[in-house]
Amino acid sequence: MSTLIFLIQVYLLIVAIDVGLGWVQVDPVRWPRRGTHLLTEPLQSLVRLVLRPDRIAGWDLSPLVVIGALGLLRVWLIQCCL
Repeated sequence: MSTLIFLIQVYLLIVAIDVGLGWVQVDPVRWPRRGTHLLTEPLQSLVRLVLRPDRIAGWDLSPLVVIGALGLLRVWLIQCCL
């Protein structure tokens, strides 16, 4: 179970790095954002199906939702199983 919690923490860090790189490097095809974008985009695209950025004045809230959901899951796993 601690391995799953560790993987969630690593993924949260990758999402945070991808958001930071998105402010500096807009093009997700260039390195280093290509790596973080490839890892984070599958989960964020699922969130974007529900929270489309065009509905929310152009804001992409998918990283925030992913970080919040995984953070809650991580806290729940720590409380429940450790």
